[in-house]
Amino acid sequence: MNYKIALIGMMGSGKTSTSKELSKVLNCPLFDCDKIFEETYNIKITDYFRQYGEEKFRICENIILNKIIKNDNFIISTGGGIILNKENRDILFKKDIVTFYLNSNSKTIYSRIKNEKNRPLLLVLDPETQIQKLIKEREKYYKLANFEIDNNNKTIKSTVEEIIEKYEKNRNNK
Repeated sequence: MNYKIALIGMMGSGKTSTSKELSKVLNCPLFDCDKIFEETYNIKITDYFRQYGEEKFRICENIILNKIIKNDNFIISTGGGIILNKENRDILFKKDIVTFYLNSNSKTIYSRIKNEKNRPLLLVLDPETQIQKLIKEREKYYKLANFEIDNNNKTIKSTVEEIIEKYEKNRNNK
């Protein structure tokens, strides 16, 4: 069976870990937008942000997304800000892609990523406040997803099970 699944949400919401497990369970190809970016452009995202800025990064992200969706079978782990671009929202919320918003609160996100130095938007004096600000700015777009999964206190396995359950239910209702 072919799948067209995209995981969206804030950095540190578990998109990468969840998508890896989901890909194994469903035996479906995984496309990690951030990993593809770094491999394609041969530069770390943090360095790219520093050299070229967020706006140029978002353009590259859109190019990558457009390539991925040409496949018939995929799981996409997106970057946290991919939904800021209207064209990306149009792609991700099309009827043939089932999008899951992995919703984590700022405390959970901060506890997961506080020791990471590869988050360009968090290289500020008060990263936890920055996370809250980013959630507030982006949540209206995240909530456009087909499904929202609160994964503050869930294991990767239980998140994957919930995604599969909701995906199957959605497919059967068509």
